[in-house]
Formats: sequence, C-alpha cells, structure tokens
Amino acid sequence: MTHPLLQFSVSSNGDQWYVARGNGEDETTVVHEANRSSGGAVTSISIEDFLRVNSEAPERQDFVRLVADLLGNELDVCKARKDVLLIQLRDAAEEDAANALLGAKLQLPLTTAYEALEFFNCMVDVVTGQRAIDLGEDAYRIRPGFGSTHR
Repeated sequence: MTHPLLQFSVSSNGDQWYVARGNGEDETTVVHEANRSSGGAVTSISIEDFLRVNSEAPERQDFVRLVADLLGNELDVCKARKDVLLIQLRDAAEEDAANALLGAKLQLPLTTAYEALEFFNCMVDVVTGQRAIDLGEDAYRIRPGFGSTHR
C-alpha cells in the first residue's frame, strides 16, 4: 500500500482491517487483509459499503468506536482551546483593550451591537496574538502605489 494505513481491528483468526487514506476524500477506504492461512488476500472497500455490510460484525463496531474516539478527542481539543481563550479574555488588561481599539473601525463609547462585536473580535485578536501576526504579515506586503500604477 502506498497510502497511510490506520489499523482499527484485528480478529481472533488474524484478519486485519485498516482505514486507508487516499489523495481525495472520496478515496478513503477500508482495507481488509486476510490471515496468512486464508491466503493473505488484501481487498479494499468504500467506507459506505463497509458500513452497510453486517452491522453486527466486530470489525464494524471497532470502526465505529474509532470514529467516535477521534471525534471525541477533537471535541476535547476544541473545548480546551475555547477555555484558554475565555481565560485570556478574562485576564485582559486595559492596555489590551487600548490595543484592540487601535486600527479598529470603532471608538468608545460603543453604541451598537456591531461595534460591540467588532470590539470583541479585536480583543480576541489581541489576547491570542493574532493581531501581532496580522501586523507582521502586513509589514511584508507591498504598499499600494509602490512600484505599480495603482494608488
């Protein structure tokens, strides 16, 4: 196999099942490798077809568990990122708020929901460091009018 494989099930007789990732999302398949005493044949099937066949099969249940574990881990990571962001926002100082207002399309006092949302987004950029990244990237951009006919 030339694509990465992730083993998700091994049967008591030695058969093995893998998820094989192809180049595109439609090319991800389930690969079955029969045990040596059965000839060791390797077959590939689409994930959709694999899930349609024998819902009680242990390898299908292992696959569903794998997907649930991967999804659960991703949700945990996402929640952890949100928790860190909330802590950063709660720990923000007046200087952070002043930095968020710099270059923003608003000024104090905030009078509309749009302005409040804009300020919130600017605060998120400041406390997460995104504002510094954006400013750093801007420094490398060619300014309008420099070496061009656009002003």
